Amino acid sequence: MTLPAAVRLVSYLNAADADPVLRERAPFAVQGEDVAHHVVDPHGLVGIDPWSAAPLAEVFDTLLGHAGVPWLLALPDPGRLAPLRGPPELVRSALGSGAAVVATGGGIALVPHRVGPAVQWEVLPAARPGAVATAYEAERELSELVLRAARDLADLDVADGSRPTDIAIELAPGYPPRQRVAADRALRLRSACSAALADDGASVSAFEADRRRAALREVRDAAGQALIAAVSWLRVEQR
Repeated sequence: MTLPAAVRLVSYLNAADADPVLRERAPFAVQGEDVAHHVVDPHGLVGIDPWSAAPLAEVFDTLLGHAGVPWLLALPDPGRLAPLRGPPELVRSALGSGAAVVATGGGIALVPHRVGPAVQWEVLPAARPGAVATAYEAERELSELVLRAARDLADLDVADGSRPTDIAIELAPGYPPRQRVAADRALRLRSACSAALADDGASVSAFEADRRRAALREVRDAAGQALIAAVSWLRVEQR
């Protein structure tokens, strides 16, 4: 699972850019309980020897100095790549990993790959990413879809499904409480929908199964966008 590492990297890059006091400990906070985090740079985009790997702590300041902050979280799925806009090498790698960290101004992205108890970050060229909704907009859309999906699933009586694996995420200091709550809610909903989509629940017909899957996919996709918005913007829009 590379999602928690991607969330930590985005949030600590954004927070450390706003608060220089965080810079020294940020790479180690990103590492979390993993054994190690290394960076590979096959295209020489951040100055690492293309044939070697460097600890994240040695590259972190270079990433902070890259133009085009904030850094954005991407959670691409086939047919839903936003905010990624290419090139194909990045899209393929990010789809395989399930996550990527991309600079708003484009130029570079980092894709996490789980290597046993460690994470290896692959630095790749990136086109300027697409726009990311504000946290407020994404939260509102998610809430509307959850209510609609709840009605649909209640009518079908087919909401049963596999239980999700509990995933914990941690945002860097500087993110307000509302942002943290939004990220946690979005992650839990996304995980729950993904687990439920592993089977057809209590569906007794192809029609019921199709409607159930459509409702769950809508909520899962909206939860992913809400998680992206909560993590990518350091300050939530107040309404």
